[in-house]
Amino acid sequence: MRIWAFPYIYPYDFPGMKSSGIFAHRQYKGLIKNGAELKALIPMPWNPPFPFYLLHEEWKQFAKYNFPKKRVYEGVEMYHPRVANMRPNRFVKKSYEERFIDAVVNFFKDNKITLDPANDIIYSQWTPNSYYVQKAAHRLGLKSAILCIGDDVILFPNEKPESLQRFMETWTGADLRFVVADYVGRLANKTAGADMPYDVIMMGAEYEQFKPGTVEEILQTKKAYNIPPDKPIILTIGTASKRKGWIELFDALEVLKQQNVDFFAVGIHTGAHEIDFASEIEKRGLSSCFLGMNGVPPETLNKIYNTADIFCLPTHSEGMANVVIEAMSSGLAVLTTDVGGHNEIVNNGVNGILVPAHNAEVLAEKLLALLKDKERRETLGAAARTFIVNEWGTFADTSKLLYSKMSALLSGK
Repeated sequence: MRIWAFPYIYPYDFPGMKSSGIFAHRQYKGLIKNGAELKALIPMPWNPPFPFYLLHEEWKQFAKYNFPKKRVYEGVEMYHPRVANMRPNRFVKKSYEERFIDAVVNFFKDNKITLDPANDIIYSQWTPNSYYVQKAAHRLGLKSAILCIGDDVILFPNEKPESLQRFMETWTGADLRFVVADYVGRLANKTAGADMPYDVIMMGAEYEQFKPGTVEEILQTKKAYNIPPDKPIILTIGTASKRKGWIELFDALEVLKQQNVDFFAVGIHTGAHEIDFASEIEKRGLSSCFLGMNGVPPETLNKIYNTADIFCLPTHSEGMANVVIEAMSSGLAVLTTDVGGHNEIVNNGVNGILVPAHNAEVLAEKLLALLKDKERRETLGAAARTFIVNEWGTFADTSKLLYSKMSALLSGK
C-alpha cells in the first residue's frame, strides 16, 4: 500500500518551525514501520526567483521560507508542489481550490507517477486542508481518508457558513474517517448532522523518549534553564492563546503566591502571542516564581518534562492534547481540564486529575493539594506512566489500526 499523506504543517529547519507538525511526522513513521510506503506532500504557493519576488509581499513571504520541491526529514520523503500564484489578482483566473487541485494532479503527472486505486490512497489531516485534498483525490480516482485532530471540528465549522458547508462535505464525503478521540468523532457527526462511521486513532507516546529522568539529569537540566533545584515545579506547555487557559493558570498561581506556597512555574508557549505574558506575570507578582520559555526543540522537550513535579494544562477546549500524553508518559502528576477527549485518557483521581475549565479557584485548590502531597504526586505519575506504556502505546502501536483500515478499504474487504 502506498500512502500519499497531506499534513497541513510539518517539521522544517526554519526558526519556529522545527517542531511544527511533529505528531503527524511521528504517526507517518509509525505507518512506515507497519509496512506502508508513505510520502508526504504540502502544496505551497509559487513565488518567482530573486529579484522578482520582491515585487509582492506574499511572494517575499514564501521566498523567505524557501521550501524545496523535495526534502527528506528523518527518513520521510516530503514534497512541496507549487500552487499557481500570479500577482496582481487580475492575472489569477482560477480559484485557490482549482489551483490547489491542479498542483496535486500535476505533481503526479510531472513526476510520471502511475497511480493505482487498488494500491494508492490519499490521507490528509486537518479538515480545512482536507477539503481541497479530498477533491484532488477524487479527481485522481483515489480513495480518501481524513484525520480530525480537534480544532478542525471544534472551531473551524463555526467560523462562518462556508466553513460549516466545507466541513460537512469533507466529513461525509471521505472514504475513511479517523479522529484522535471519540469526543471528536461524536462532535463531528453532530455538527455534520450525519451518523457517519469513524475510527479513533490515538496519538501515540514515544515512551522510550518521554520517560522519567535520573536525579543527575534533572539537576543538569534545571541548571541549564535556571530552574530552581529545591522547589516543586509546575509545568505548562501550550500555544500563547487565551483558550489554552493561561489566564486561569496565572490567577491560580497568584492565589498560591498570596498563601506563601513554595513553588516555581515554567510555561512553554508557542505560536503567535495573544497574551502579554510579561505584563500578566508582573501584575500578579509572579515574576520571581515564573519562567516563560518561547518554544523548546522537540529533541530536548523530554528533559523539560523531567524537571517538573506537576503538569498543568487548564485549556478551554481540546481534541486530545498531545502534551498531556507526553506528560503522562514522563511520569508526571497531570492536572488538566475535563474537556474534549481528556477523560478518555485521564482516569480522574487514578492517573491524573480533571478539573472544570474556566475555573481558577478550583485549579488553585487542586494545585495546592498536589504541592502539599509529594506521595500523591508520585502515585499519580507512576499510574500515568504505567497506563501509557501498558495500554496506550507508541505511534507505531497506534498506527496499526490506521494501516489496517486503509489496507482493508483498498482491498475491498
